[in-house]
Amino acid sequence: MTNYHIINASTKIVENSVEWDGDTNKWAPLDGFVAIASTVSGIGWKYNSEGVGIGTTSGDTNNMWIPQIGYGTTI
Repeated sequence: MTNYHIINASTKIVENSVEWDGDTNKWAPLDGFVAIASTVSGIGWKYNSEGVGIGTTSGDTNNMWIPQIGYGTTI
């Protein structure tokens, strides 16, 4: 099983994390959500599919994983 973050497709915010084998015949995220395999970041972080690496503040918009205020950030 792999860890997946469940991301709201409109807000790009991680709303949940699950262990899943990736088989959409058994389970799939609800409409409006996507699952991204990852062991970094967590619930409340923002996902940027065009970014690289892990940000340390919500202003790190060039990163793939961007912490938001109140989620262990250094803002």
